[in-house]
Amino acid sequence: MLAVLLDAVVYGLLLACPLIGALVRSWLVVALPIVVWPAFYLGLNKGWWLYGTGDGWQRNAWFFTLLGLATTAVSVTAARNLKPPDNYS
Repeated sequence: MLAVLLDAVVYGLLLACPLIGALVRSWLVVALPIVVWPAFYLGLNKGWWLYGTGDGWQRNAWFFTLLGLATTAVSVTAARNLKPPDNYS
């Protein structure tokens, strides 16, 4: 059951960072994965939530941080390049 919860948190973070980036459209939001993913893995490693980390957790932390950084940057870029809706006239 806890493994499902952990997977849900990981998938939620993978979706949340780019979604927030697309909604906010600010380059400042690209820093969000740089804070969120290390904090998530730090909490796992210290045992603050769930069971902790296993072997290779540093590689996973780097992977998800870089993946989150890339997807958030792409979503901010895409959102900023979208044309605003036409005025109702």
